[in-house]
Amino acid sequence: MKVPFELIVWAVGMVGGLVGIYVRMETKMKELDVRVQALEKTDKVMNAKLDEILKTLHQLALDLKDKQDRS
Repeated sequence: MKVPFELIVWAVGMVGGLVGIYVRMETKMKELDVRVQALEKTDKVMNAKLDEILKTLHQLALDLKDKQDRS
């Protein structure tokens, strides 16, 4: 049984196309992973700064309350 040349070319083209799609998807997934990691790092830094601000505000509120209690 002889396989037509066109069928072989079509099959190779399909496999090549699928491999190309897979490679592009993997690349996009890596890019998204890098973006998410960068955003998580920025988010952690921002949360730490906000925590410091909240601690300072809380300490200021306590200091003001102590001054009012002394008066």
